[in-house]
Amino acid sequence: MENVGESNLRNSEFKNKFTREKLLQKVIGKNNPIIFDIGAHEGQSILFFSKLFPDAFIYSFEPDPDTFKILSNITSENLKLENIALSDKTGETSFYKNSISHTNSLFKVNHNSKDSISISNAKSENNETFFNGLNQEIKVKTSTLDFYISSNNIKTIDLLKIDVQGAEVNVLNGAFSSLQKTKCVILEISFYDYYETQTSFFDIEKILSPMGFKLYSISEISNNPMNGRTDWVEVIYLKQ
Repeated sequence: MENVGESNLRNSEFKNKFTREKLLQKVIGKNNPIIFDIGAHEGQSILFFSKLFPDAFIYSFEPDPDTFKILSNITSENLKLENIALSDKTGETSFYKNSISHTNSLFKVNHNSKDSISISNAKSENNETFFNGLNQEIKVKTSTLDFYISSNNIKTIDLLKIDVQGAEVNVLNGAFSSLQKTKCVILEISFYDYYETQTSFFDIEKILSPMGFKLYSISEISNNPMNGRTDWVEVIYLKQ
């Protein structure tokens, strides 16, 4: 509400003091964290974290073989790349590729989405090519985070970043032991109907809260200019 309280002043002071980068540096508190980058895509997050934390060791996961070829161009002795999907089971599962590769997911794109601007435009233009570029099914290897850290004798995770296009709950459901060793979780919660599944704060809280995590910050918000709703948020949870 306008002219009620001091939120505008406080938010202005916050923006002068903190950026997303400074906020992460503050909560992690060291230059050499152990980072798990789940949903690495072409390595954007690797470059981001490496700049923030010069001595970090990063475990990075990307299931799509084509995207992984691009990701593999990034080399460092402090980086381990894995061409697998982390989820709630080990083995193999369906993975759905799209013409816009950063929307690839364990879940299909919803052709009847009412929130997606691109789907709305494609329907109005009768753009069959757009829809033909969605949901190309392949099979990928999967692991749970618990199995991975146990197999690799990893003792702690300072920062667990999860951005897997709607499958964040799947990753968390395979990470019970791992979360006990984790200090900070940063993940995306997708509210919109772009995929055939949606997430809520409740889905995340019922996993993280019993493990001792508390919401620290909503670090990014993506609002929809077509219908006014919030499509997704990036949130930071800290172990209490």
